[in-house]
Amino acid sequence: MSQENKGDTLQFDRPDGGSRQAAAPKRTSRKGAKKKRQQLFTRTLLYALFVIFTSLLLTIFILKVANDALALTKPSSELTVQIERGSAVGEISNELKEAGLIEYRWAFILFTKLTGNADSFQYGTYLLNTDMDYLELATNLQRTATFRQTVRVMIPEGRELHEIIKTLDEKNVCSAEELWEAVETMEFDYDFLEGLPERENRLEGYLFPDTYEFFEDSDAKTVLAKFLDNFKVKFDDEMKARAEELGMTIDEVVTLASIIEREAANDEDRGTVASVFHNRLNSSSYPLLQSCATVQYVLGERKSVLSYEDIRIDSPYNTYLYEGLPVGPIASPGLASLKAALYPETTDYYFFVVNASGTHIFSKTLNEHNAAVRNANSSRGTGAVSGG
Repeated sequence: MSQENKGDTLQFDRPDGGSRQAAAPKRTSRKGAKKKRQQLFTRTLLYALFVIFTSLLLTIFILKVANDALALTKPSSELTVQIERGSAVGEISNELKEAGLIEYRWAFILFTKLTGNADSFQYGTYLLNTDMDYLELATNLQRTATFRQTVRVMIPEGRELHEIIKTLDEKNVCSAEELWEAVETMEFDYDFLEGLPERENRLEGYLFPDTYEFFEDSDAKTVLAKFLDNFKVKFDDEMKARAEELGMTIDEVVTLASIIEREAANDEDRGTVASVFHNRLNSSSYPLLQSCATVQYVLGERKSVLSYEDIRIDSPYNTYLYEGLPVGPIASPGLASLKAALYPETTDYYFFVVNASGTHIFSKTLNEHNAAVRNANSSRGTGAVSGG
């Protein structure tokens, strides 16, 4: 064999870089396959999570619609709905939603069409309940409405419970006897009524002053619930948060607001009157509110001037004898007084009295106040008592 051939043979047989380069594509192919598997796994996982999340949202939505249609967890509350002559199912469903009887108009419309009730509704005034399901609502709205006489009742701010009940009795809404029995014995499911101290007239302060429309000869609990529902709406989350910020319970706010309501002569001075009571509640020098309105509540009458004998009456409502707020509200405060109790003005006043013209005279010292009381000859204020 020639040397040239040997050289060829040696060069051909040597394990050089050429053979290594030939194996490289196999490793690259394995890496690519692994990457593709990882991408496929990631896509599959994301798709599965999307399906699960979407299914969860759909389930929650279906449950909400089911609760609305079947009234599974709705609270019970009677409501009046007026259906006009010629109203279509869309208009009727809108009336039901605005009244708070249904949540999903489209679901009610679909239900009535599927069950053949969409064109069977009658016009009139109906007394319905929030715990009725779609079938009960549809059935009731197909009956000829019973036209019951309604009465409009206006309850002004500052009215006491016995005055409100008397008005409702006189307007033939419900008898005073039935209303008092409901006040004293019936349970009402409202968080702001939980944990109230033992006291007479337990709903005092919570029958929100407003204009109402009732059916004559209504059920006592339904009538009272209408007032309480209104209070629940008016005393909103912002007011609750402010009460917590002040370190006050809702009952304490309502109690203070009721005193402000009875003591304030006008809206302009309401915040200043509130500041006087807040100053006293936070004062060691004047721990007694000395509100004549609280004594008048005990007396059951509104005297122009209280006597020293009046302010010695032993009662947890007498703020001349007991420090701090009385045991409960003394009237139904309006929204303005509730806000004044929560957001008083900032002053250095500790006294006030209302003169004959209805104007407040505010004082920082007792000497100033005594002079103002002599000139005013009134028991609307703090410590405004005659020697009689």
